Amino acid sequence: MAPVFYFSAGQIKFTSKYGGMAVTGLVGSSVNFTWSFSGDVRSVVWGLKKDGVDVIQNGGELVSLDKNGPVSVTVPSAYSGRVSGSGDASSGQVTFTLISIRMSDKGFYGCKIKPTDLFDQETFDSVYLAVKGKHLLVQLIPFFSPAEEWGLC
Repeated sequence: MAPVFYFSAGQIKFTSKYGGMAVTGLVGSSVNFTWSFSGDVRSVVWGLKKDGVDVIQNGGELVSLDKNGPVSVTVPSAYSGRVSGSGDASSGQVTFTLISIRMSDKGFYGCKIKPTDLFDQETFDSVYLAVKGKHLLVQLIPFFSPAEEWGLC
């Protein structure tokens, strides 16, 4: 009898995704990234996207959620205390939050959903965070030199 191989044709998928689209955040504010997905998902990971490929940078995981909620990860120091996630892998939707946005936060972020089924493939999506500085209101105060006051100009 010939061996039978099980093949899964993409059981997990994003039902809403960014597809590399840009989202804008203001310095000092916060931004939420929300993904919806379907299928038997084991875990969802959000982090810093590696340039040129659809993977999370080595050491760039920011938040990981499994079927029971948050999983402890070592967060890069620049993001410590500024990232969080809500939802879980079985809910079909997760939201990741970045607070106290800095100019240095601009760049691509990725979300990876991992299947429960070992024969299914991980799925990846990315979003670009554009960061704008806060505008300062500057009031100009006229300056008169003594020469102008005395009519010497």
